[in-house]
Amino acid sequence: MANYYEVLGLHKGASFAEIKSAFRKLAKLYHPDKNPSGKEQFSKILKAYETLSNPNLKSAYDYNLNYNYSNTSSVNSKTKYQKKQNFDEKELKRRRYYDEHIKKYAKTRETFKQTTESKKNYNEFKYILFATPLAVALFMLIFYLASPNQNILIQAKQSKTISKTALKTGDSPYTDYFGENKFYKTNHTSLTVKNFTGNELILLLFTRKEFLRSCYVTNGSYADLNELPNEPIYIRYCCGLTFNFSLFLKVPKIYGAFEKNLEFFESNQSTTLNSINELTLQNGLNAGFRKIDAYYFFTKHYDKKN
Repeated sequence: MANYYEVLGLHKGASFAEIKSAFRKLAKLYHPDKNPSGKEQFSKILKAYETLSNPNLKSAYDYNLNYNYSNTSSVNSKTKYQKKQNFDEKELKRRRYYDEHIKKYAKTRETFKQTTESKKNYNEFKYILFATPLAVALFMLIFYLASPNQNILIQAKQSKTISKTALKTGDSPYTDYFGENKFYKTNHTSLTVKNFTGNELILLLFTRKEFLRSCYVTNGSYADLNELPNEPIYIRYCCGLTFNFSLFLKVPKIYGAFEKNLEFFESNQSTTLNSINELTLQNGLNAGFRKIDAYYFFTKHYDKKN
């Protein structure tokens, strides 16, 4: 029976963290992509890791390993004893001393070891009972994160080229993606946006043909958007907490997003603005708006089919 602990270079009873660390080190040395001649060794390492990293498989494996070790030791002892039937008087005295003193201590130690192993197996059983509901909760969390609005935040990784300066009301964090804001200097049309959502928000304005403006508004604040066109406009906004420039979005592969409570919304129909207009956004789904996914929010034009 292969000793998976020896394959990974570990002592028997190594913790999961030690098993994981040893596997990573050996995988770097023997992975076929880096070491073509290490394919066979990598297979052994992978098999050992798959067994020892699984609590159920590890428990069964430890039991079988202990059983095989005990049987092997017993067979070897009997074989050696049979080969040395012809021993002298000095050897006989040594064996009697061993039986009376050393072997007695060894039996006591073996009893202690078996008791310890029983406690260990019991603790592993408790760990399995604890881990089962935790695994279910983890599965539910993964299912939740797999929704369209959550799977865009795939990783937070630092970029040296991205500024960490905090946003202020009126800033446009997505100009690199949507383009520069457009102003119609001959028009006096304006829109005041008040944010009472309990979150920060980023507002996007479109005509049917093109992107117009983006604007960041902190919670409890407002922003004035002036010099807008006289034609109908469409409004989208996303809201959340703690805007992070270094957070990478899978859709549409850009940096910058809210870390918590991220949601996306769009107006149900276009709005023709007058000289003075006001939009107040509350927490939840506001009247005249619908919830959309991240993919559509980052579409660079208005799409009536969505």
